[in-house]
Amino acid sequence: MAIYAYALIGLIVGILARVALPSTRLVGLWGSALLGAAGGIIGSLISSIFAPVEVTTRIHPLGIVLAVIVSALVSVGVIVFTRNKRFA
Repeated sequence: MAIYAYALIGLIVGILARVALPSTRLVGLWGSALLGAAGGIIGSLISSIFAPVEVTTRIHPLGIVLAVIVSALVSVGVIVFTRNKRFA
């Protein structure tokens, strides 16, 4: 059940990343939110390496931290790489 909480945390981080960097057209609001949710789930799975039982059964502080970091990296990375770039 905790995986849903991590996905919700990533969803919120993905929306905040979209609000902070709104200049892309290829990734919309829902795309950023889903990227954040995927990053939150990946972050929680990475944290399960360090605390295998704790992360999957209940919310663990390490899982929250890694979910926020990975979802922010995934969301901002995709937004930055899909931004329209001008070449001189």
